[in-house]
Amino acid sequence: MYGFYIYFSHLPLNSEISERYDYTITFGNYFFNYIKFNKFENDRFFLETENYILGLDGVILNLQDLKKQYAISSFPKLIVSLFEKENTNFISKLKGEFSGFIFEKKSQQLYFYNNKTATKQVFYSQFKESFVIAPTLEAISKARTENNVKNSLNINATYNLLTFGGMIENQTLVSEIYKLGGGEYLVFKDDILTTSRYYDFNKVPITINTKKKAVAQINEVFIDALHLEYQKDEEYNYNSIATLSGGLDSRMNVMLAQKLGYKSTTFCFSQSNYADETIARKIANDLNLDFKFIPLDDGDYLKNLSQMVSINNGLQFYHGSAHYNFALQQLDLSNYGLIHTGQIGDGILGGFVSTTKEKDFLSQTISKRFIDKVAIDQSLLDSYRDEEVFKLYQRVFNVANFGSYMVEHHQTYLVSPFMDTDVIETALSIAPNLKYNQDIYIDWMNQLHPEVTNYIWERTGFKPNKKWKTVASRYTNKIKKEYFIATKQKNKLSMNPLEYWLESNKSINLFYEQVYNENIALLQPNMELFTDIKNMFKIGSFNEKALVLTLLEIIRKLNLHV
Repeated sequence: MYGFYIYFSHLPLNSEISERYDYTITFGNYFFNYIKFNKFENDRFFLETENYILGLDGVILNLQDLKKQYAISSFPKLIVSLFEKENTNFISKLKGEFSGFIFEKKSQQLYFYNNKTATKQVFYSQFKESFVIAPTLEAISKARTENNVKNSLNINATYNLLTFGGMIENQTLVSEIYKLGGGEYLVFKDDILTTSRYYDFNKVPITINTKKKAVAQINEVFIDALHLEYQKDEEYNYNSIATLSGGLDSRMNVMLAQKLGYKSTTFCFSQSNYADETIARKIANDLNLDFKFIPLDDGDYLKNLSQMVSINNGLQFYHGSAHYNFALQQLDLSNYGLIHTGQIGDGILGGFVSTTKEKDFLSQTISKRFIDKVAIDQSLLDSYRDEEVFKLYQRVFNVANFGSYMVEHHQTYLVSPFMDTDVIETALSIAPNLKYNQDIYIDWMNQLHPEVTNYIWERTGFKPNKKWKTVASRYTNKIKKEYFIATKQKNKLSMNPLEYWLESNKSINLFYEQVYNENIALLQPNMELFTDIKNMFKIGSFNEKALVLTLLEIIRKLNLHV
């Protein structure tokens, strides 16, 4: 995976470690290494100056604005100037998909930071007389093994994966390795490691209590975010490409971008003839946009277990973005820039708000089979402003970001105006009662962008021009589902009808059984977990079986002690 690999050790370090990377800088007991790809070359750097070693990997959407604001044309000099004036507070000024570090030579103090939304993978571990940072668990686990330090399975994180499909907080499936979260940075000096936050969404106050103000403000920041994304493509003379489906989020991105003068190639991936394809195709045709469709019909992409676990490091269940990976494999992205999406729009505009008076922080699960074994202290829940912010960190930054990791694997970056931090802040500042059932979302579209409501919303089966339709769809969708099952049309149940593929594509069944049978013995040292996993795979749903395979693959790949 792309990014920075930093090793510190008082002990002799395996020389091969510093030889397998594109770029290397050494200083005393430190080895700084960098692997990168060629797109957005001017948005990244890795260099040594008289006082610092510093690097930034990713894409900075507001870089040109910052250069003009501070009258500094050199990106590294801009970062050094901001750091010397504001210390780590400078990171909040950057918008985009990035992680980076600054090492002060004189004090030998290292700062390593992630962006506010944790769309970049950063892992770290301290052991014996060594410290390692890397964008993969495999690199760190290998360094630990070479130093005769074991890597053990994190049982608590295991049950989190089996329940939520992802991690909680900074956990990984390796007990001794942690990940850097959104808005966080590491400080390492004199063998002491500390973690701090330079930005916290919990501190966003609820200040918008009227629909009029909410619609106006969300529209303003959304349009600003669109300009930043598409102007970055123009800066590098790339063509723009965007996902388009039957949902609201992607059409808001594509249709509003076109209103602003940005034209994209669009692509959609789903079961053939499902609503996602038919709705997206109609939108693209009406807007005269190039439309590419990638059918997922037989579900064979679900057998790409090893690569997907390598990409997500076991942080999420493997097939969460496997269909996305398959789609990008069918496209030639060489002349395109960012992958423009509408990711998390429905979440921040109502999806994270319980529609009942009783708030349920843990409502969004893939399986409730082991919910009683999920160890989440009430003190952790109490540390969050409310369920919205908790789900933002746990469901988006810890699960949905799999899409960002996967797109980076294809040597570019996923962006969404809904992931812009000003947009997130504005959404969080809107009173929750205005967001139930995505009400404010519907208000925004109908009041300012009614053309978006001319097309059916895949989730409801209705055009999103009346709020009552969202509620009614709970009943109409249930009837539709029962009809498709009764008439043996399970292929029409969703964009990726998993149970249908499981029944119709026997090779998927064989693959799942083979992987399970070859690896289940890895859990035998822990009989409780061994028994739980055997039962889950035997009687579980397709998604539950996928969770089992994810767990077994990361244990096998990293040779974890169970």
